[in-house]
Amino acid sequence: MKIVERHPQLIAAAIAATGALFLGASILEFPFLQTEPPGVYFLMALAIVFLFCGSYFLIKANRGQLDPSGKTVTDVRLRAIENMDSAELLSQIAREDPDVNVREKALARLEEIAA
Repeated sequence: MKIVERHPQLIAAAIAATGALFLGASILEFPFLQTEPPGVYFLMALAIVFLFCGSYFLIKANRGQLDPSGKTVTDVRLRAIENMDSAELLSQIAREDPDVNVREKALARLEEIAA
């Protein structure tokens, strides 16, 4: 499996490992990371949050539940263009938008309005 396909797992594992390091530093006294009250309590809380979140997203990523679902930004923009009535805004979108599909939709909507 390619490393790009494992990015969510790697990031979640790194967050969990950071939480483990912080928790270890707050319980044990590491020479490279010394903590003193009241900061140690905040560090413990942060470590627990990192551990929980990293573990949660690692499990979700391994199950394949982090895949995007629902409408994309382009779908929403195309839907918005269908409802636009401003010829000026539609012509600007038709000229300057970086997405070809959005430009074409704006041009088609502009022709509908002009007809």
